[in-house]
Amino acid sequence: MRKLFTIVFSAVLLLIVSAQGTWAQKVKVYDLGRYPGRTWAEPRDINNSGLAVAFGDIPSGYTRPIAVPLFGPHAMQWFDLGTLGGDRTDTKVMCMGVADTGMIVGHAAIKLDDIVNAFAWTPKSGMVDIGTLANLGYSGYSWSLAYGVNKAGTLIVGWSGREWMGQDMLPVVWTPKVVWTSGGPTTTWNMQKLDTDGFGEAGYFYAMSVNNRGQIVGTATYSDGVEIAVLWNPVPGGNGWKIMQLPVSSDYPNAWPDNINDKGEIVGAVASSDGSTALPALWQRKSPSENIWNLTVLASPPGPPYSEAMGINDRGDIVGYTYDANWNSFAARWRAKDPTFVQLLDFPGAGSPGAWSWAFKVNDSGIAVEAYGSDTIPENVAAVQLSHE
Repeated sequence: MRKLFTIVFSAVLLLIVSAQGTWAQKVKVYDLGRYPGRTWAEPRDINNSGLAVAFGDIPSGYTRPIAVPLFGPHAMQWFDLGTLGGDRTDTKVMCMGVADTGMIVGHAAIKLDDIVNAFAWTPKSGMVDIGTLANLGYSGYSWSLAYGVNKAGTLIVGWSGREWMGQDMLPVVWTPKVVWTSGGPTTTWNMQKLDTDGFGEAGYFYAMSVNNRGQIVGTATYSDGVEIAVLWNPVPGGNGWKIMQLPVSSDYPNAWPDNINDKGEIVGAVASSDGSTALPALWQRKSPSENIWNLTVLASPPGPPYSEAMGINDRGDIVGYTYDANWNSFAARWRAKDPTFVQLLDFPGAGSPGAWSWAFKVNDSGIAVEAYGSDTIPENVAAVQLSHE
């Protein structure tokens, strides 16, 4: 199972890096900070209009899904998306994805605060509960989380289960349906469990990311702890999705994909059996006519062998994080067309003690959204404009 860990940060940025292509990239940085007057925020996605989505605390002390535009009349002004009737102070409430239409997806607390449900948010509708598998007759499946949405805002992916991160998690999709009422058109969301045939011994499924072609990536975990990367391809004729496993190597049997672009290129990480080593990974289709995928392990800077590619745009920019010799985490960038290329990204406060960062997603204009902090700076949000020299 993918290892959850706490990162302890110390030392000074980038002094250990000397190989060509790995020094910090001097680029335009948008320091977005956090919700006004509060203590922390962590990003998850950014769309092609420059709308960044995140989660963090608000003046009431509760954790909320929040967002901030980089451009336009409200540039750099954070806003709170609200709740589904409840409130929490932990990190089980968050934005996870944003479409180019401005629709935002994630999960938020419902009444009584103890359960979170997936939501879709638009400026017109506000936050809408899009349901759980309990609505389809799965007894006790009262939790749901939305992890990603395609650019068109027509397909949301995630999971539903009986508890937070339980072994019974099942992968799901939501598709919109427009219903006409006396008040005009209203969008409702139809939910469907994704195919898991052939993976009967696996559990803990979740769908992570989806592209405009309807391809979905996610993970499944076996009882022995091995985590596999899976891809759901649309079945011709609109008859659902068919699951397949993405390849790994014998040295790195664990894998998790984080993002897929509209070309069908997938990024994530492959890891050793004991979880001590994780390397940034890129999966690409062998040819348009073959349902065979090739795995490429991307380059890593000097330091501990632990890196992850978390986002890829349609031009092949890849972002994520890596570590230095002191186990400081730094936002990193790779390129799909050149697996040997790796570059560390600048971020605010990079020269302060214990400085750290990691990048989550990158839009098609090459703007990456990242978290940063240090021994003295709380977790904040920044956006970085990548150079394409």
